[in-house]
Parts: sequence; structure tokens; C-alpha cells
Amino acid sequence: MTEKLVLVFTTNEDKRFTLTINNPKEGITAAEVEAEAQKIIDEDILRPNQGIPVSLYSAKIVNTATTVLK
Repeated sequence: MTEKLVLVFTTNEDKRFTLTINNPKEGITAAEVEAEAQKIIDEDILRPNQGIPVSLYSAKIVNTATTVLK
């Protein structure tokens, strides 16, 4: 099974920007995710087409399993 951390930011253009991080740290807490997302916002390093991230809208860990059929 593969895990991904999916962060959704609200941007300065009132749009959403999704950042996906593969294989996040095992046992990561909501507080850690929020703190790191705030660092991303504060460092002002992302410039996606949707606008500059200004707040964290949501965060979730997604587990995926792959079944090979052939």
C-alpha cells in the first residue's frame, strides 16, 4: 500500500491548489502538517497557476493499493 499526503491550499486568487507528497513520515500528526504547511506559505516559494497559497484548506493522508490483474 502506498501513502500520499494531500495538502489543499487556498490561494490569493480565491482558488485551490493541491500539493501531493509521496510517502509522508509515518505517524505524522495534524499539528506537524499544519506547521509545515504554514512554513510553505510563509516562505512564499510556490507559484502555481492558481495563485499564491495563503492558507491551508485541507490535509489528508490517502492510502492506495494496487492490484495487478495481468
